[in-house]
Amino acid sequence: MKLFKKINAAALSAAIVVASVFGANPKESYAATSCKKVLKQNVTYKYDIDGDGDLDTIKIYTASGDLKIKVNKCVKTLINDYDPDYHFEFTTKIYDFNKHDKSKEIVFEWVGPSDGEIRLLKFKNSTCKVNRTFQGNIGGELKSYDPNTGIVTFAESSYGIYSKFGQAIGSFACYPKVKVNGYTLTNQTTANTNSYVRKNKYIAAKNLTAYTSTSGTKKAFTISKGSPAYVYALYQKENTRYVKVKNKHGKYGYVKAGSTLLFKRNSCIWAQ
Repeated sequence: MKLFKKINAAALSAAIVVASVFGANPKESYAATSCKKVLKQNVTYKYDIDGDGDLDTIKIYTASGDLKIKVNKCVKTLINDYDPDYHFEFTTKIYDFNKHDKSKEIVFEWVGPSDGEIRLLKFKNSTCKVNRTFQGNIGGELKSYDPNTGIVTFAESSYGIYSKFGQAIGSFACYPKVKVNGYTLTNQTTANTNSYVRKNKYIAAKNLTAYTSTSGTKKAFTISKGSPAYVYALYQKENTRYVKVKNKHGKYGYVKAGSTLLFKRNSCIWAQ
């Protein structure tokens, strides 16, 4: 009996080779550690985050058992039922993801024993204009950003923006990108997979048609049932999803992903 490939969820996300997937010029891309300011709990800060020339008042604090952020008169909850023993690590930082807009971003990240969250917030005066969460489970993190384009790269496992691909390929880790432009956040359509996923030999569960592009109109090649393939990227636009694969001959193509496994179950990766 063949055993399924299993890997710890945190280990799957940790198996990341950053330089091989970002694609941006390293001189123009910044690691997530490169921020404007780190905000500590119970300290009041004065910082212009909306670019109007006036200093905004910012504070992270606890109230009624919740962890909150207050910007001027606006209060938002960061963690409900905050428990320092469970939410044992969190950071709050100010970034400037896009140097072409005036506003700054506040990124809140927390990690627990089995889950975690990334929250991106943007404020204008006393109004929260953006309050979006990423990666609702362990394994996600903010990886880098390019201030010239506003493109922000995350690392996520199977529970984030691309979670529906789990139905087609099993567990995975990838690098979703989001464009930040003022108070608008736009998901980018393609996320590269990490090195662990790329090295895994997937075996086709049936004959798979690979197309030359995500339009799905021109056939590139067929991956015969029982033949190997390697997963290099995930494409998602609204309800359309494709897996970018490399066949045994080194050719690339796009296979349409649906709600059933494309590959034999025992050749897929399964986080536990």
